[in-house]
Amino acid sequence: MAFVLCMALGGQPLFATQSSAQAQDVYAQGPYTEKELVRFIESVPHFLAWAQSSKAKAHPMVNAAGKPDFAYTPEAAAKAQELGWDPRRFFCLLGRIAAALYLVEEGVDMLHEMPPDMPTVTEAEMALARKHLASLLRVGAGGPTPSLSR
Repeated sequence: MAFVLCMALGGQPLFATQSSAQAQDVYAQGPYTEKELVRFIESVPHFLAWAQSSKAKAHPMVNAAGKPDFAYTPEAAAKAQELGWDPRRFFCLLGRIAAALYLVEEGVDMLHEMPPDMPTVTEAEMALARKHLASLLRVGAGGPTPSLSR
């Protein structure tokens, strides 16, 4: 299943499966906060533009334990760091926010039919995705890139 944010521009995947990318067990972290979500909304357009131009590889996957995970190359990790993020946290948010958007679009009743590479999200994460839905959709549609202020 391709995530909404991973299909951001023109309906074409920005992240293709790549065997050289290594799983990072990114979802073994706490839920995202509103402060993180707002910061993510500011950062992700820069990452997506870079990923499309560099052909960097980062993608949701199922790990050896059969659980959702996220794989990314060292180059993608370096870009996340350049944007001021711990790579594991950045890709955790990317996957969870994309999952929240998927559930908002498809309906929460889809929880029992979630794709195997999609992480679970909390009710609080769903509420934040709904609250910031317009901004998230602009990011996913390749809307204007805000300036980074750190």
